[in-house]
Amino acid sequence: MSRTRGKNMLPTNMPPIKGNRVRTRAAVVGLSLSMALLTGCGDDGTESAGGGGKAAGKPVASGPAYQGAALPGYARKAAWSLPTDNPELGVLDLGEVLLFARDASGAYLTDASVDGEPDDVNRVLFASDEAQKLTLEFRDARTGAVTESLVVTAHSVEGVTWKDGAPAIAVGTSATKESDGLTQEETTTSATLYSVDGTKLGETSGYEFGHIVSGYAVTAADGAVTLTPIGGGTARTVPCNGDDDAECDFDAETGTASGDKTHAPVIAGGYYPGFEAAGNYDYDPSDVTLNDLATGKQIWSSAKAGIPKGVVLDDEGQPADRTIRIVKVTDGKVLVAWKKDLGLSPTTQVYAWYDLASGALTASYEGGELVVYSADGELAALDKSEFDTGFDGTALWKTADGTRLWAQEEGENALDPIRFSGNGKVLYGSTDDGDLAVDVTTRKVLAKDLTAVPDVNPRTGYGYLATEDGFFVFAPA
Repeated sequence: MSRTRGKNMLPTNMPPIKGNRVRTRAAVVGLSLSMALLTGCGDDGTESAGGGGKAAGKPVASGPAYQGAALPGYARKAAWSLPTDNPELGVLDLGEVLLFARDASGAYLTDASVDGEPDDVNRVLFASDEAQKLTLEFRDARTGAVTESLVVTAHSVEGVTWKDGAPAIAVGTSATKESDGLTQEETTTSATLYSVDGTKLGETSGYEFGHIVSGYAVTAADGAVTLTPIGGGTARTVPCNGDDDAECDFDAETGTASGDKTHAPVIAGGYYPGFEAAGNYDYDPSDVTLNDLATGKQIWSSAKAGIPKGVVLDDEGQPADRTIRIVKVTDGKVLVAWKKDLGLSPTTQVYAWYDLASGALTASYEGGELVVYSADGELAALDKSEFDTGFDGTALWKTADGTRLWAQEEGENALDPIRFSGNGKVLYGSTDDGDLAVDVTTRKVLAKDLTAVPDVNPRTGYGYLATEDGFFVFAPA
């Protein structure tokens, strides 16, 4: 599997951290899908996936043995495996479950990709101009047991999130009404959402890839971003205030909404953002807010927040560059990145934690703009930008308070981070001489000249990869 980069700037809803994968490009944009559902037991008679973080169903039958090099951070022997000779095997990470798809012949499908899909997150399992009958195979991430099967007729299958960020899939179709000579050809799209245990959650029309977040259909038009709950409920419009040219937008690739200079996950932790002074020619200070999805009430605003130490101020005591980015919301706190000073991105940020209840600034520290996060979000590694020719190497810190674990020194081979192991104890990265695995605490090189770096399942800490010898899943060491 050839490596793709891991630019996890916004760990919204803890998406799967993508590993070594070559992805086949499918010329499909804005598809949706429809479905036939098989309810009850999976193909092997196992029960549906259970909760509580425990393995469900009967463990997978013995598959091929892993013969490759040891992967630091993971057990030497695979926990389970599947026979395949496809290093591009398609798999969606759905938390406790890994999803595969079989075609009508029973063969596992190669991973698909569409324009606008992130390089570092595998979101689209299947995409085709023609609807196909597929069997979706849900397997327990720890044991490989088939916990559920769905038979669908689909143009595409996408991993999305349901309420509270729970993993789900969108299965959809598109229908085209031909031109009668006067009217134009018209294509409509729709999607049906399913949970990881095969339960139908709802349906939505006007489906586009990347536009279903936490059970809301996200639309952006005429400078406004709207969140419409699938299955009914109160829709929310992202506040977008400023002069007459105020415009807000949504980036489906990153899941980010934005004003002129302010950015935030479109939904995070039960909140949605708002933007002040969002016009290109608005001279008032740009600010970002957090608003409660349930009530619409504003909970937090950067306008009322303490400016963290280290941010360069102008003559009026305001940030010289008011580029502000909400990184994540967790445990009643919000992590915000303030641009330290004027300059082209990527550049130094000042990260600040705020308590949502009191608004208090509780911790702050400096760090890079491009960051690779560990699966639990507790560690960060400075990442290299795509066009950075002067990258001197990475540095590691704790996201809670910025405590620096280590930074590369002059004269070392610059390590460009790929991802952390599932247990957060190992950092995988690349140098000009090849891929390495480095101990997070001691910086000791644990392995070099690696030919594969596993994907990470954040929920369990397990790692997985596909090779020409099979698909292998490893428990954290």
